[in-house]
Amino acid sequence: MFERTESPDRALSWATTLYGDASPFHFFTVPERFGGAERTDDTLWLTIERDDEFGISAGPTASPLPHWRTCLIVDSTHGERAGELRLRSTWDFYTRRTEPLGDEVAAVTDAPAITALLERDAPRSSVWPGSESIVAWYGVYDGATLCSVAALTQWRSGYHVVSSVATADEFRGRGLARRVMRGVVSAAHARGVEWLGLGVAHSNHVAQRLYRDTGFTERARFSRYGLLED
Repeated sequence: MFERTESPDRALSWATTLYGDASPFHFFTVPERFGGAERTDDTLWLTIERDDEFGISAGPTASPLPHWRTCLIVDSTHGERAGELRLRSTWDFYTRRTEPLGDEVAAVTDAPAITALLERDAPRSSVWPGSESIVAWYGVYDGATLCSVAALTQWRSGYHVVSSVATADEFRGRGLARRVMRGVVSAAHARGVEWLGLGVAHSNHVAQRLYRDTGFTERARFSRYGLLED
C-alpha cells in the first residue's frame, strides 16, 4: 500500500493511526507550511516545512525524501549518512497529558534573572527571554534568588512544549527541577493546554530520568540529518 496526500489533516490522521494521539508529527506540523505526506503500511514521511525542505520520517523503512535538505528520522538505522545528508545530532522527544498535580510554582517575569541563570548554568538552552514562542516562565525561589526555572512555549503548530529547564548549580540535588516540571504541568492544565512535549539530548540521562519521573513518555528517538555543505 502506498498513498500520498497534500492535506495536513489527512496526514495527521495517518500519524494518529500509526503513532497515536499527539505524536511528534502533530507537534511539528504547521498547516500553512505543510508540503505533503506519503505513507506505506508501516512508514510515514511528512514534509513539514515546504519552503525549507525539512521533513520527518518514521517506520521500518524511514529515510529522507530526495528534496529534503534537513530531516528528522525516528530510530534511524542510517548511521552517519542518510543519502546525501549527514548526521548532525541525536535527541529524544517526550509527551504527556496535563493534569492538576497540586504543585505550584511562581510565574517569573524577571527577564534579567532568568537570563543570568541560563547563561551561568544552562548556556545551551533552546529558548531565552524575548523569544516569540514563550507563553510564560515558571520557577522556584530561595528568598529573592531564582534557583530553578522552565519555560512554557507554544510552537507554530499550536502544541505546547516545555523548554529551557534549568537549575542553578548551587541548588541542585534538592528536587527543585522536579517541582518546577510538576508545576508547569499544573499551570499548563489550568491554561487549558491538553498535551505537553519536550526535547532532550539522547545522551542526557539525568534529564530523561527527571522527565519520566514527572509523567512524560518517550515518543521518538530522533536523528537529525542535514546537507553535507550546510
